[in-house]
Amino acid sequence: MDWFARDFDHPLYFRIYHEKEAEAAQEGPALAGLLDLSPGSRVLDLPCGWGRLQPALEARGLRVLGGDLSALNLQRHRQEFPGPLVRLDLRALPFHDGCADGVFCAYTSWGYFASDAENQAQLGEFARVLKPGGVLLLDLVGRNHLRKIAEPIENTWFRTRDGYRERVRWSPDQRRIWTDRIMEGERFRHDIWIPTGDEVLAFLEHAGFGLDQAFGGLDGCPWHADAARWIYRAIKI
Repeated sequence: MDWFARDFDHPLYFRIYHEKEAEAAQEGPALAGLLDLSPGSRVLDLPCGWGRLQPALEARGLRVLGGDLSALNLQRHRQEFPGPLVRLDLRALPFHDGCADGVFCAYTSWGYFASDAENQAQLGEFARVLKPGGVLLLDLVGRNHLRKIAEPIENTWFRTRDGYRERVRWSPDQRRIWTDRIMEGERFRHDIWIPTGDEVLAFLEHAGFGLDQAFGGLDGCPWHADAARWIYRAIKI
């Protein structure tokens, strides 16, 4: 089983990531603004999780359809943020070609898959379902920033404020970040590819996107290599 199919569908996921509920108040409006689509546009929120960013998209008059692999997240989404939802695999989206004006991919939700081909397929599917001129907003952690903050704690177990144990390591090839967690006797491991800036641009181009703008933060400041977030606004060619 893919790690994300188990970890994101586990009840403890909501406790590990509970701080994301509060962060949505800042992240949602900022990312929706960087997406910058006209009211009435159809946006696919992929993956949507439990829908924490949907209100910000809807506040801009966007028509949002959410999709996620986790049945547990979709169940919570329906309860807290009702709206159209689909259970799906990001590598093979169940949507018609050119059905959307925008794809919204927030919080480092690209790089989950084990191979470059699968991660390329995710971007290819995003391009396929967008209309010509449609917009992808791809929100990633900055690789250099992640390296800097991980270095002092790498390969060391520590206890978080929320009471679970955590360890962060880079894979031997230095391409992926492994985050191990133990909570209430349950073990989790996130295994995420963290691309370089050049790799992001190459994969976007290969999928049929042209870069419109690249940002270095939620405030829309210019992209730079050491930014905490790398946020790309790309246009389907």
